[in-house]
Amino acid sequence: MNSSLFILDADVYTLYESDFYRILDFKCKCKTCITSKPEYSDSFTVSFVRKGNFGFNIFRNSFDSYTGCVLITKPGYERTVTHSHAIPDECTIFDFKKDFYEELVNQYGFIKFFHNNDEHSSFVKINAETELLHNLIIESLNSKEKNKLKTDDLVMDFVNTAFGKITDYTPNTKISEKLKQNHLFTIERAKEYIAQYFSNDISLMEIAGYCFVSPFHFSRLFKTFTAFSPHQFLLNTRLKNAEILLKNTPLSIADIAFASGFNSIEHFSAAFKNKFKCAPSKMSKIP
Repeated sequence: MNSSLFILDADVYTLYESDFYRILDFKCKCKTCITSKPEYSDSFTVSFVRKGNFGFNIFRNSFDSYTGCVLITKPGYERTVTHSHAIPDECTIFDFKKDFYEELVNQYGFIKFFHNNDEHSSFVKINAETELLHNLIIESLNSKEKNKLKTDDLVMDFVNTAFGKITDYTPNTKISEKLKQNHLFTIERAKEYIAQYFSNDISLMEIAGYCFVSPFHFSRLFKTFTAFSPHQFLLNTRLKNAEILLKNTPLSIADIAFASGFNSIEHFSAAFKNKFKCAPSKMSKIP
């Protein structure tokens, strides 16, 4: 572990190390709302926020970070972290080696963030597809059958998706401190439920019940935090799962449709074509 990467009181474990990146599990142990001493990293990181809420402070910006966010940080800059409340923060951190970062800059040089020295970090609000990719990466790491190439492919897909959503940071004024303190846990549990059961025919009542709120209240909360209705978030999760299976497995289109939670091939084909602008057969590995 690079000792310059973290100063906060936290448990940080290396989950996986490849030729060009490490995947780190970060769990903060701070019990009070504090601002850390300046931290410095000499590596490029992409951090997926799983739980908690904290301010990520870096050169003229403070990013309000919570579930559904990704922090992208260039090497060579200092930052501090401010805890917003007592709930411990949890992140999955993709820590890339120097040579690969140089390749990323060459590949994504058209994105202003990579050549603007005043932008040390960027903040991305992610979607259902990115959430699924993160979950599949963790699932791959926990599998008894390790597959390096599969994990690398998922990580690259995750990074590409995140980079494609880099924009200038604008705080969401609809999400107040009180709303986060009362309902971040609600959204975290909802995403956990969808990730586990997206292939099932789940209902709004089931998800809301798992989150201990009324269905009506849950629908409004979920859309406020994610910008999607629960149904749209679920549909996008299923379609991304189907896309991955089509590109990487020899399963038939029917099997992929049902494995992804669709109850008819017709519905799957229509939804897939609406999102990807092509029929599932165009992506399938089966000739």
